[in-house]
Amino acid sequence: MSMLSRLLTALEQTKGADAASLHSGADGSPSNGLFERAAHLSSIGGLGGCLQLYVEGDRALLLDGVGDGRLLRMEGSPGHYGRWRHAIERHRPLIGRVHEVVA
Repeated sequence: MSMLSRLLTALEQTKGADAASLHSGADGSPSNGLFERAAHLSSIGGLGGCLQLYVEGDRALLLDGVGDGRLLRMEGSPGHYGRWRHAIERHRPLIGRVHEVVA
């Protein structure tokens, strides 16, 4: 099992998470576009850079700018933002070492 597969499997085992994926910044995905718009709004509002974006409704979505233009996307049931953040922070050293081709 590759390092990327192990990372995503570990994140998907976090309570409330149904899926986790890692995206390159140049993939043109809706997640990337959403994160770019949030970063733009944050900067024009004088809030600085956007590090994470959390959207909660019937479903929940967390986007985290993990560096090198990559985004980590977690989605699942609402109400688990703290758990997801903790899981991402716990795995951040591993995320930084993953250099495989991402979606």
